[in-house]
Amino acid sequence: MEHNVGIIGLGNMGKEIAMRLSAKHQVYGYDVSDINKAEVEKEGVIFTTLEELVLKSKYIFLSLPNAKISKSICKEIVSYINSEIIVIETSTVLPHDVKELETILNERNVKVVDAAILGGVKHVNEGRASFSVGGNENAISEITDILLTLGKEVNVIGNLGTGMAAKVINNGIAHNVMVLIMEAASIGRKLGIEPDKIFGILKGETTFDRPLNYRYKELVQQHQYEGGMSTLNAQKDSTLILELAQQLKVPIFTIQASQTVYDIAVNEDLGHLDYASIATLWEKWCEISFLDEKGVK
Repeated sequence: MEHNVGIIGLGNMGKEIAMRLSAKHQVYGYDVSDINKAEVEKEGVIFTTLEELVLKSKYIFLSLPNAKISKSICKEIVSYINSEIIVIETSTVLPHDVKELETILNERNVKVVDAAILGGVKHVNEGRASFSVGGNENAISEITDILLTLGKEVNVIGNLGTGMAAKVINNGIAHNVMVLIMEAASIGRKLGIEPDKIFGILKGETTFDRPLNYRYKELVQQHQYEGGMSTLNAQKDSTLILELAQQLKVPIFTIQASQTVYDIAVNEDLGHLDYASIATLWEKWCEISFLDEKGVK
């Protein structure tokens, strides 16, 4: 066995992490419930106490229901954890929660890494998960091979907390897009368009791909807004789909909200610019910049 690895939290995800890692490492598992005890023990996982897990492990994964429990666990183990251990937070929490874990464990100089899992239990079970990781570069480098036992790629995002930020952003977009898809699909079905034809419309280059790979990647990151489809025309088209939904009595939410952005953009004299220029609204509101100075042509 290469390393001693502890898994705190043996629910659906923690159980899969433990069993997959057990093929290469000696894994110690802990959970307040023993519901998955027999299953993980069949794979060589040693179901043990929290204290024994900490004392015997070099790397400790947290796979818990929420940030409050993660913090409670860290407060409990801080008295006997040692500075050689790396704690890896995989629970879905917010960036500031991970930083609080670091603060709790800081008195013992324990390194904390946030390794957000993009993908579900099945992805981990099959070794196909992707990790968005934040934290100390040396600590990340040390645990990369372990993470690659669970998944296909490890993407280092930045400082501690940014891995979780990436997952929260990813999930938020996915959930929002699902609402948007259902709004568009409902309009299509009310008009008698077959479901597979709607799929063909939605997967086209000009729906999701071009706004991301052309408008965000090229125009927004380079502040190039001259030419292209104007914000004024985007506002007009947005108005048309609102009218169509109203005629068909299709409830819409995300499309309605986005209309407000284009109204504001036109009022801010962005009407003649490419509609990617709505990015400048957020730059003003948030006092940020999307300009990629390294990538400017």
